Amino acid sequence: MDRDRFARLPAVIASLILLPVLLEIVAWYIEGEEYDVSRAVTVVVVIVSLALLATVIGRIRARLPVLMVAALTVTAAGEGVLGLVAAFGPVLGRSGVPGELHGLITTGVSAFAFVTGVYLLIQYRRGLYLPYLEAGMGPPPSATKRKVIGESEILIRTLPGIGPSVEKSLGSCVAMLDQDDLHFVAYYADGRCCFYTDVLDDADLAHFFHDTDQEERREVYLKAGHQLDWLTGRLNRQFRRIEGGILIRTVLDVERGALYFYWIDETRYLIGVTLDQRKVDIADDKMARLVDMIRGHFTLPPINQRERPPNPAEQGGRLRSISRSEPWPESGS
Repeated sequence: MDRDRFARLPAVIASLILLPVLLEIVAWYIEGEEYDVSRAVTVVVVIVSLALLATVIGRIRARLPVLMVAALTVTAAGEGVLGLVAAFGPVLGRSGVPGELHGLITTGVSAFAFVTGVYLLIQYRRGLYLPYLEAGMGPPPSATKRKVIGESEILIRTLPGIGPSVEKSLGSCVAMLDQDDLHFVAYYADGRCCFYTDVLDDADLAHFFHDTDQEERREVYLKAGHQLDWLTGRLNRQFRRIEGGILIRTVLDVERGALYFYWIDETRYLIGVTLDQRKVDIADDKMARLVDMIRGHFTLPPINQRERPPNPAEQGGRLRSISRSEPWPESGS
């Protein structure tokens, strides 16, 4: 779902400003009065410039906070040089900066600094890097198919053109899904979600959804995957000092279920979700086994060294249908 608030900004600027100008030109033509054509051309040029600026902002919004800080720094340095010339130019030589020019430049720099400060304060309140993360996500997987096992339906969405190793990884994720514990798995590579699969549409999980529907949950999970990857990268920089290696597992154990981040290699990772608080540990173990399976598809050795009793019955998913007469525990509802 595209919620880009910048996408229609150029059209909004053009419609709100250009339309009155066109109406004014029509009125001038009908009434036969004199009209300043140069003023109209100036207004049109300004409108086109604003529309182009809005388009550029829409494209670079991912790094807009950083760019604004960099621009403010360069502008402040230029203002400092201009202030020195204005202050000491008449003393050191006969040249100087006119007071009007210095006043206009100072006013412009102050206005830009004020706008930048307000913008950054708003972004810090919302979470400074969230716009960057959401803008850098790229298009989510859209090729959709459904696989039915028993009476359970599995949703699969992929990007086009995934390779054979990723196809094997997808098969492993589908096999590990279970309406009883592991409900959602997403695979990321090179900063993009290549596929995700889930059983969120299963009728037996309907009691986990009240104020949000399944598609809204999927969107939140995909965004959380990018945010956890960014956060993990920052934490790894700090952990280098204690020689503990990189983070390979992060568990957000919330009140109703849990969200898992599992590192595969330098460019790949998994996101998993369970909706049932009682099954947090079981889903966590499944994610650990799943990561080692996927690493095997890329000829990488296992990375999770947990000691657990062997249980061949839990090597795959345990999708099953639940009769309507059987009571379902309301954990996590």
